Amino acid sequence: MNSNDCRNKKIYFRWRINTMNKRIMAGIMTGVMFSVAGQTVAFAMPGDIKEAVMESGYNAYDHTNSYANYSDSDLISIQGYYVATAQAMIRQSPFGEIYGSVTPGQEYYVVGECADCMWYKISGDVSGYVYAAYLVPKSDYFVPAINTEQTWNVRDLNMKMTVTNTSAVHVRRAPSVTGEIITALSEGEEVHVTGNVLNTEWYECKYNGETAYICDDYLTPELPQTMACTAKKLNVRAAADGNSPVIGTLNHGDKERISADENGWLRFSLPDGRIGYVSDEYMAVVDQ
Repeated sequence: MNSNDCRNKKIYFRWRINTMNKRIMAGIMTGVMFSVAGQTVAFAMPGDIKEAVMESGYNAYDHTNSYANYSDSDLISIQGYYVATAQAMIRQSPFGEIYGSVTPGQEYYVVGECADCMWYKISGDVSGYVYAAYLVPKSDYFVPAINTEQTWNVRDLNMKMTVTNTSAVHVRRAPSVTGEIITALSEGEEVHVTGNVLNTEWYECKYNGETAYICDDYLTPELPQTMACTAKKLNVRAAADGNSPVIGTLNHGDKERISADENGWLRFSLPDGRIGYVSDEYMAVVDQ
C-alpha cells in the first residue's frame, strides 16, 4: 500500500456516515447516548460495530439501561426508496432485537432517519431499523456491469477540505490504491469533496472537472466555513453530545458559520452569543 494513499493508523474524521464505517474497522468500544420521547437511552456498542449490524447473535438489550421505541414523529423524514448494499440486519430499534435482514440490491421504503443516530426506519413486509451505511438512495445506486467501467455507491457530500497529514497525496480515477493516478496534491491544498464512497476509506471529489478519489486519511474539513442545514428540522444542542439539552433548532436552508468539528458535531455561535452544536450529518457547505 502506498504511503501517500492510506496509512495503517486510522485518523478519525467522522464526516457524515464515513466515520461510523471507520469505527467498524477500528474495532473500538463506543457508547452512544441519545434521547427518545423524553427517555434517555444508552446503547453500548460492541468492540466491533459490524458485529451488531451484520451478525444475528448479538442483542443490544443486554447492554442497555432502558427500552426505547421511536415513533414516526421522532424521525427526520425521508419518505423514499433506498437500495441495500449489504445483508444487514433489520432490528426492532437501533442495535435491538432482530426481525430479519435486508437483501443486497433490493429496494426498501425508508420512512426516516433517527435524529442524532445513524439508523434508518424502513417500512414493508418487515419493518424496522437498518444501519444507514448499508442503504443508499435508489437514484445513487449502481450495479457494475460485466466488462465495463466500474461504478461505486456514493453518498453525496458538498464541502471544502484540505490536504493534511502528508507532504503529498495521490488523486486517483478509482477509490483504490490500484486506481490510475491523475496527479498528486500537496499539503494545504483545497479539495472540493462531492461524496463518500460507501464502505470504503475514500472521498469522491472534483479535479479539473473530472470525478476523482482521495483517501480520507489525508483530507480534513476546512473550518471555519459556512454551511446550510439539509434536514427539514435539526436540533441545536448545548454540547457535542446527542444527550445534551436542545437549545434551539435549524430549519432547512438555514446557514451558519461553522467554527469547529468536535467528533462529528459542528460548533457555531447562536445570535444570543451561546455556543451550539449540530450533527454534521445534516449540514452542507455553501458559498459565502
